[in-house]
Amino acid sequence: MSVHLTRVYDCPGGVETVFAALSGAGWAQRKAEVLHDDSTTMRRDVAVDGGVTLAVSRTLPDGAPGFLQRFLPSDGRVVQTDTWGPDQAGVRRGTWRADLLGAPTEIGGTMWLESAPAGTRYSIEGTVKVRVPLIGGKAERFVAELIGKLTDKEHAVLMGMLA
Repeated sequence: MSVHLTRVYDCPGGVETVFAALSGAGWAQRKAEVLHDDSTTMRRDVAVDGGVTLAVSRTLPDGAPGFLQRFLPSDGRVVQTDTWGPDQAGVRRGTWRADLLGAPTEIGGTMWLESAPAGTRYSIEGTVKVRVPLIGGKAERFVAELIGKLTDKEHAVLMGMLA
């Protein structure tokens, strides 16, 4: 079993402007300043074709229920890796993955930026899979809800950068 998540946001500015903010060297620092989550760039690679891989480490938010505590990384950190492909006729597509060291999880999905009447539509889809008998489904729902809230907060950071 797994839980699917979807978020769609409209952003001002063109696709390349939004892409530059989400994949730029300053993205983690801005998130750390606004969200107070200690976001730190672990790796940022720019491909010859214009694609970008950005790995950001951050602290997990407080408030995980007790039944999840023993499955979370002891250092309280998660690494999210976004891999954006090159511009393809005005659309940027990519994948994202969240790694919780030692946790029995698979978290990730796809994302894309495309032109929209208000500027750019930023779409994110993904799945959360927790391989723990009996509590896996409950954990998946909690993590998917948490990711949704974090994504909403990141969108607010992005909007501030684009203003």
